[in-house]
Amino acid sequence: MLIEIIGIIIVLMALRTLFAQDRSERMLYINAMSFGISALIVLYIQTPFGAIIAITYFVASTISSNAIAYSIGRIKEEITVK
Repeated sequence: MLIEIIGIIIVLMALRTLFAQDRSERMLYINAMSFGISALIVLYIQTPFGAIIAITYFVASTISSNAIAYSIGRIKEEITVK
């Protein structure tokens, strides 16, 4: 039951990502999706190795989200300076 609820939340976040107007809003939804995917990994693979996979996925997705947000911020700064 819990896996289905988290799956529905992930699908809703994906739909909201498609209809979001602002890039920063999209980043929030994508980050929420990565939390949900990490939770699904832990709930589906109920072993210590599943926890390691989920932690690895969560850290990698957080680093990539931060890199994208930093790049978007730099681009906005460059546009306003010129």
